[in-house]
Amino acid sequence: MKTMKWLFSFAVLFGAVVFLASCASAVDAKDDTYLTIDINPSVELLVNKREKVVLANPLNEDAEILLSEIDLIGMSLEDAMDLIIQTALELGYINIEDDQSEYIYVSSISNNNELGEKIRTRAKEHINKAFQDRAMMGRAEDKGFTPEFLEEATSYGVTPGFLFLAQKAVEASDELLLEDALQMEVWELQAILKEERAQHKEVAHALRQQFFEDRQAIFDVYMPQIQEVKDAIEALEVTLAEKEALLVDATEEDQITIQAEIDAIKLEIGELEAELLALIEAMHAEIDPLREQFHADSEALRLQAKEMFQNRKQQFQERVNQFLQNKEQRREQQKDAIDNFQKNRP
Repeated sequence: MKTMKWLFSFAVLFGAVVFLASCASAVDAKDDTYLTIDINPSVELLVNKREKVVLANPLNEDAEILLSEIDLIGMSLEDAMDLIIQTALELGYINIEDDQSEYIYVSSISNNNELGEKIRTRAKEHINKAFQDRAMMGRAEDKGFTPEFLEEATSYGVTPGFLFLAQKAVEASDELLLEDALQMEVWELQAILKEERAQHKEVAHALRQQFFEDRQAIFDVYMPQIQEVKDAIEALEVTLAEKEALLVDATEEDQITIQAEIDAIKLEIGELEAELLALIEAMHAEIDPLREQFHADSEALRLQAKEMFQNRKQQFQERVNQFLQNKEQRREQQKDAIDNFQKNRP
């Protein structure tokens, strides 16, 4: 009988896999690269192997403002990087003082390591070009992680980039637990992110902590029961395998007895599988309205983000326009300094 070890994870993934399979014209999701861009607004992107953006999502409240009035989906990576820099500049997230240097931090992870590194390198090149085009002292750097985060990743036996992606998939999903996410492939986590965003299930950052706490309270009720049933199924499957092995060399008389035992075990496993699915469905029945309520509450905050976008743009508009009008003069004065700044790495 098919093992139930990953049944819960399968239930989480099923919707995402169906969604991706239905997109016949889409580039294979296994070739997508998960990219993060940190200014102060922090943005996550999924970029396909053709360097087109297929997902763009804010990772903090400033990024919710930044993305509230721009759409990166379908853009080339180059155009997306340029628009992010331009919008961050217009909203005052990038300092335009002449004596200030700006750093944009980039990370990537992909099923294909070589492709992931290529996309990250290309993103940094496009960011540097965006600064050059505006005659600004800025450059892109590889993202670093705190010692605490590095230690946590080491404790799980995964890379920091994978742990970050797993955490974001857990945040995006209504039912995925970190322990399950850490057992998945990169493309599976990306599929969850893509599906959840497509279903508009994200919760505004200002509400996320409370949402996570309320969702965890539901997990705390159901997950011990779910795990207990899963453990019982796995134990029975071990016994079933042992009985089936005995059946091969058993005498005809013993085969009758062993086969009866096998049938009984299969019946018990089937009953436990039904119990497991019922528990999962009951948990989802409590999580779904919770998620919907937080999603509804988030709509007002998204409207506020749009208002803040316009307010910030008006606040910095005159100064930014003046700054951009003077870019040719700055280019003549600082071209070598900008080139050297972008080429020199700590």
